[in-house]
Amino acid sequence: MPTARITEVSFTAPPAVKMDEFAALFADDPGGDEVARVVRNSAIDTKGMAVDPLVEDPRRWGTRARMERGLVEARALGGEAIASALDRAGLASREVGLLATSTTTTHSAPGLDGLLRELGLARDAQALSLGPMGCYAALPSVAACRDWVEVHGRPAVLLLTDLFSPHLQPPPYDREQAVVLTLFGDGAAAVVLQPGEAGLPGLDVVDTETLTAAEHASDLQVHVGDHGLSIRLAPTMPDVVAAAVPGPVDALLARNGLRREDIAWWALHPGGRRIIDRVEEVLDLPARSVAESRAVMRAHGNTAGPAVMAVLERLWRAAPPGRGEHAVAIACGPGATLWAALLRGPEGSSS
Repeated sequence: MPTARITEVSFTAPPAVKMDEFAALFADDPGGDEVARVVRNSAIDTKGMAVDPLVEDPRRWGTRARMERGLVEARALGGEAIASALDRAGLASREVGLLATSTTTTHSAPGLDGLLRELGLARDAQALSLGPMGCYAALPSVAACRDWVEVHGRPAVLLLTDLFSPHLQPPPYDREQAVVLTLFGDGAAAVVLQPGEAGLPGLDVVDTETLTAAEHASDLQVHVGDHGLSIRLAPTMPDVVAAAVPGPVDALLARNGLRREDIAWWALHPGGRRIIDRVEEVLDLPARSVAESRAVMRAHGNTAGPAVMAVLERLWRAAPPGRGEHAVAIACGPGATLWAALLRGPEGSSS
């Protein structure tokens, strides 16, 4: 049976808001000066915001209004990402057997799975709603789709979308909340997976590894509150991630007879300037790989679930792994949880 193969990735984001203009929105609020300081040091220039707070300020909205607006915007952005990915992959929507969706910011049933009919998927196509998982969602979701494709022998589409703009919190702001306001942006990524028949270009999904550092579970949490999503993001997270990430990465590589130097490129989740810096240092990552993580963060902020796929898309298009060459994707999030996925240039069909 052929290995499941990623044959297309498409990342998209809403219109970008300049971060200096974003910071000015909070100037007169308690803690607004802290927001301005964090923005200046964030290495984020712009980020997509489906709800532009310079036009309509959601900070006083209740949870219901935030969730309803978030679902509308997420479906629109997600539909755009899926349509783009299918077009690039040369697939008609009726050929897709599974639509899997993952989101941490949009809570509704039915929710994103409503795109199953809106996009014209076949009547026997299945829907699978995954999450919320936060920033590591892409890699376990890819693993779930890989398993489905290999069992059913049909294409699958995975939609990852997180929209933080409807969830901007009201003042006052301390440093931690200033970081949350600054860091998280809106985005969607669609991933097409197909049975890896000979001659089909793409990235084979070879293996995954995960680790949860449960002793640090309180360092990053996402909960639903009276004003939408409330996010806890401790300043210890970069060090927690850096200390934990070599374990799952090296276990994944060793199980597949590889070493770090055998990897063509690394798609690292752009979780923040310090997380990128610390993981680069600990794993001694190639400058080219880390430059793409920084570029995605500079243009979009941290879009949570879709973010690592935005990095992967850029690296893959710039340097597609050749036959048998390997790449690694790394994402981290609440828990504190890390995932690593091993990808490979196509070798043709396998049994």
